[in-house]
Amino acid sequence: MSVPHLNSTPSPQPTQSHIRLVTPIPRYERARPSDLPVMRLTDRDRRILEAVHAYDGMLSENQIRALFFTGRTATQVRLMLLYQHGYLNRPDRRQRAALPAMIYWLSEKGAALVAGLYGQHLSEFTWHKQPRMMQVEHDLAVNDLRILIQKACHSLPQFALKQWIAASEFHAAPDRVEFVLPNKSKATRFIRPDGYCVISKSDYTSRLLIEVDRGTEDNGRITIEKLLPGLAYIRSETYKARFGFSSGRWIFVTTSDRRLKNMKQAAEVALKQDAKLFYFTTFERITDETIFTEAIWLRGGDEVATTLFPVQ
Repeated sequence: MSVPHLNSTPSPQPTQSHIRLVTPIPRYERARPSDLPVMRLTDRDRRILEAVHAYDGMLSENQIRALFFTGRTATQVRLMLLYQHGYLNRPDRRQRAALPAMIYWLSEKGAALVAGLYGQHLSEFTWHKQPRMMQVEHDLAVNDLRILIQKACHSLPQFALKQWIAASEFHAAPDRVEFVLPNKSKATRFIRPDGYCVISKSDYTSRLLIEVDRGTEDNGRITIEKLLPGLAYIRSETYKARFGFSSGRWIFVTTSDRRLKNMKQAAEVALKQDAKLFYFTTFERITDETIFTEAIWLRGGDEVATTLFPVQ
């Protein structure tokens, strides 16, 4: 995804809108209509609102800057305008104190605008009215990973992002699989990955199921909740019916080398040779320059790190 540059034309004299921008505006509540700075909705504003919707209903200030701006001040001014004019919501002072970053989500006015871009009325438009505040840190990490993948596909011409399915789609319509537990009893689970993407490299296509791990589950729970059902899902007719293919890999991005090694070992114990369908790396190693072509991934069953895509 390209990062647009601001197109601004210097004005020899300050306009009324410029003067109003320096008037103190409340940060955690909306100003009176008479105190609002003048705003003209731009094409970039519409794309920002559409992106907030597409990224499961929430983006941080830094993520919006990475997608649409080059400078922090310009980002903050524009987001302030979108918030003050009622297109975006953001946390109040109490909520912000508990969050890792300033976040934005669509207001009803913003949702109505995005619905119109899709040719829908707000009454038939599905949108996130409020972020999951207890999961903001996790959801921001998923967004960061998605942005890295988009940037990698943009900067490496041989790669193309063909499809992205957000977590919300899996939560709205999860697939259910049956699998066998280590004690030989049967179990069922709903599959809700943090994302699914299809990436092509020349004539090679890879389908990736994404799991962002924040280190909150022990290995036994990961085996039962993620690894065994994850393998069963790729091998299931349900998976083929949903995506049209039987191929796929799970990629796990986690918090530390220790966590990575424990998860990899759990996959090898539980899945045996099928652990090769699971790849593990850490947030520290992953960038848009390393994610595809650098040996930062440990695959189940391997002792040496490998790349996510073949290097030719």
